[in-house]
Parts: sequence; structure tokens; C-alpha cells
Amino acid sequence: MARGDGIRDLIRLILWMEDSYQGVSIQDIQDEFDVSRSTAIRMKRVVDELFAVEEVENYSSPSKKWRLCKKRFTDMIKFTAEELAELENCKSMMRNLNYTNRCDLLSEIMAKMNALNEQKSIKTDVEALLEAEGYAVRQFPRYKMNMSTFNIISEALKALKYVTFSYENKKGEKSDLKIQPYGIIYGEKTYLLGYNGDKKGFRTYNINEIKNPKILDEYFDRDEKFNLKQYLSRSFGVYQEEPMKVKLLFSKDVKDAISNYNLHPTQKQKVNPDGTTTVTFEAGGRYEICWHLFRWGKSVKILEPQELKDTYKKLLDEATGQI
Repeated sequence: MARGDGIRDLIRLILWMEDSYQGVSIQDIQDEFDVSRSTAIRMKRVVDELFAVEEVENYSSPSKKWRLCKKRFTDMIKFTAEELAELENCKSMMRNLNYTNRCDLLSEIMAKMNALNEQKSIKTDVEALLEAEGYAVRQFPRYKMNMSTFNIISEALKALKYVTFSYENKKGEKSDLKIQPYGIIYGEKTYLLGYNGDKKGFRTYNINEIKNPKILDEYFDRDEKFNLKQYLSRSFGVYQEEPMKVKLLFSKDVKDAISNYNLHPTQKQKVNPDGTTTVTFEAGGRYEICWHLFRWGKSVKILEPQELKDTYKKLLDEATGQI
């Protein structure tokens, strides 16, 4: 571990011990920072030397736990104009990407940060920085989100309660559903990811198409083995299909662009002797893969699989047939 990493971990430990009501044990430190027991003891000893530490009576745990006695460390923390301006930029970007609810939460966080600052002139400094550096808003088509429905779904997610609603799919089929909410997927549209007991599997539901949502006073046991990140990595976009092994060839004129571009979390890149770049990844969602590849025009060629080639050609034929 580099010296700088050790200092950062120590600061994190101090903040953790100050904020924790139940206290922090040696085992907690080992697990959080992935260090040996002897290193965890040394880290805790450094905190003991710098701050007043008290042992916490914890009847539910046989391990000893400690926390900081007084709010001494946070008095040393001040937020700079640069840091607050960066958060303002992040908020603008999130709003532009349709993360409306997260923008509201970020505004509350920033208000609390401003309240902690004693520098009265910092707001003026932040405004000056934003005016000087600006923020380039990326304009692209996206759907507005039904916030009333979103808030109900969010409450059900946090409470681990079933939610019921009426839904009409792309085929025009209407149904009344009882779903275990597992997550929210953001994109051009915003989706609920939920477990459908009738279908015995996970399904995605466009939040704007959900009608009359209600939270039931009925809890469900969330599958502890389920990992949202892993689940989403199986697909290129929102819709889940059986993953396929995709192999693409990008021409040498986009070598620099593709070297800094991430198509998928599982991708691997190889620069060929002729300057072209081969990109491979494994994912489902053939339509969404093709829609994305259109933007690369003649600079990309699908090498594998044949199923993806056929879908790409079909979409091209359908598009050119309307001209």
C-alpha cells in the first residue's frame, strides 16, 4: 500500500468512527480496508493517539467497538469553492441525463455542505467559477419521468414491500401485476426492474407505462445473491436476452476514438498491425447493439455472430426502405 493510500484510509476510519453510533470493531476495520488484524490494530491505535475514543456498549456483539467521543475531526473539514462548483456541474449533468430525483437529493446535500462552511464569500466564488468554466449540456432525446409513480416505486424499494400496478406492454397486452421491486434502471427511458412471481423471473417495466401503482402492506425477502450490476452486465441495454459473443472490427480512422470508448463492461480491445481495432464483449440486446453501432457508420464491421449481422442488415433495409 502506498503512503498516500494509508493516509486516505486513516482519514476514512476517523470519519467512520466519528459518525458511527454503534462503534467500529477491529474486525470491521479489517473487512472495510482489506487489511490484516495487526494493521487494523495499528490504524485504531493512531486514532486513539489523535482523538478521544470511547468504547461502546454493544450487547448484540461480543467484539469490542469504539467511536470518537466528540465532534472534533469534522471541525477541520472545509469545502472549497472548486469542490462545490464541481458538484454543481455534476448536478447539471445528472439532470440532463434524466436523474431528476438524484438532482433533488444532491441539492439537499450541497445545502448541508454550505451550512457547514463558515466562509461567507464562498457562494460568490462558486458562482464565479461556474461562470468562468461553464457546463456543456449534451442535448439528446429522452423521455420525461412520471415522478409520482417513481416516488411510489422508490418507497416500495426502500421498504422491501410488494407493489401492484396496471401495465400495457409493447404488444398492447394489458395486465394487473404484483411485483417485488429490485431496482431502477436509468436511460433514455426509466425502468423498474422487478421480480414477477407469475413469470418466475425478473422483468423490466417502463415507469411511464405503469398505471395506478400501490404499495402493499406485504413484505418480501430480497434474494441476497442477486446483484444488479451483474444482472445488467448481461445485456447491452435494458432488455435481457441470452448473451452472445460479439466481435467487432473498427477501422483505423477511429483508432483513437475507440481506444477511449467503453462499449460494454466486459469488452476487450486489440489493436491490429494494420491499425484497425478488434473489440469483443459478451451481452444480449441485439437491437440495442445495432442501434448504437449505427453511429459509427462505415467505420465498424460486425464480425460475429451471424445473428447480429442479420439484425443489423434487417434494420438498415427497413430504414432505407422508407426513404
